[in-house]
Amino acid sequence: MSDEDGAGGSSTSAGHGGSSASGEGGSSSSGEGGSSSSGEGGSSSSGEGGSVRCPVATHNGIISIQDVSIQGAPQAGHGLTVQVLFTASRPPAYEEMPGQVEGCKAWVYDTEDSPPPALTDQGEITIAGLEGGPLVCRFAGSGYVCPTSTGAGQAGVAPGQAGTAAYTIEGATFSAADVGRYLRVTGAANAKNQGAFPIVAVESSTTAIVVNQGAAEEAFAAEYTVLAGAGPVPNNPVDPIEGGDEVVVGISPGGEMAFDFPDSAPIVAGEAFTPDTASAAALVAVPLDGSPLTLGCGGPGGSCGPAQATIVRLTSTDGDVEGASPFAMPPPARKQVEIQCVALGGDGTLTIPAEAMKLLQEAHQVSPISRIRTALMREGWAGPTNAASLPPNITTILVGHGLLGFTSP
Repeated sequence: MSDEDGAGGSSTSAGHGGSSASGEGGSSSSGEGGSSSSGEGGSSSSGEGGSVRCPVATHNGIISIQDVSIQGAPQAGHGLTVQVLFTASRPPAYEEMPGQVEGCKAWVYDTEDSPPPALTDQGEITIAGLEGGPLVCRFAGSGYVCPTSTGAGQAGVAPGQAGTAAYTIEGATFSAADVGRYLRVTGAANAKNQGAFPIVAVESSTTAIVVNQGAAEEAFAAEYTVLAGAGPVPNNPVDPIEGGDEVVVGISPGGEMAFDFPDSAPIVAGEAFTPDTASAAALVAVPLDGSPLTLGCGGPGGSCGPAQATIVRLTSTDGDVEGASPFAMPPPARKQVEIQCVALGGDGTLTIPAEAMKLLQEAHQVSPISRIRTALMREGWAGPTNAASLPPNITTILVGHGLLGFTSP
């Protein structure tokens, strides 16, 4: 998290150590040492020597904090889903409103000569204001996760009713706040006893009830992690984002160091919604004929809770889905299309133009699409920009409710 004032860490006001907009140590916009926007030494945006701030963005950031459910799959439940996506910037293949936040943008990737940009480590992300307490999310090899506890101990698995199982782990510190999170376990001889399983109840500080239909009785030395923001949970009794919740997001820069922004002002979460009848059908049957696609909650049969923005993210893959979960999104084999659309205010409805949908059609003609994931979201929105000493990279922060639809052409 970025400190607004004080010593240590990263600071945007006077103080010592870390990165500072004034004062001593680290990098500084006035005074001596480190990097400077005036004066001597380091890098400089005025004066002699050094280098100027990069005039264009080098990376894009999205931090998405949602209570997510899946269209047509009520058995999957709902739950907190946190995505932290920092990637190198790529110009879009289509931009409806160039240079504007609103409108639709589309990217087309080819694994042979223009693959999707890799996710990058940009340090720790802190999220405050959610049910269950603050979260700290870190990059873990292939992406960000938000662990709330971790440890090791002798474990026992006892299958229960309705596809549940009790996991008892010596030394664990489970609590009621863990309901709606996931338990990730390794070390079992039976492969079906290890993995990441949604927590639906906590019996004691050492026993959690999870959904694992393949569980078998076993004792083993386990390593475990409790993960927040890992996705929907069947019969989830917890509403992770409620009306009126205000969420604050911060960063403690690290990794590739392409982002450093002050803590966001409180973001009022977008409230729950019901898609209109036409959108409910389209979410699971996205057309591939290049025609425009309208999605939202503002038409007949829908209802929109208060929100600052309506957002759609559509991602395709041509990867092999045979034998996979109906919600799996394997990496692309050849082509991938990403479409992102934003409408601020309005009636809760937006339309993806034909020009963007034709990119999906063309990719399908080159390499048949196997699955499309479409997210319809109602959001609170913020877009902090990097501190002046860094490239003007923007992080889009979304807080609210999302509905996922999966199309298998």
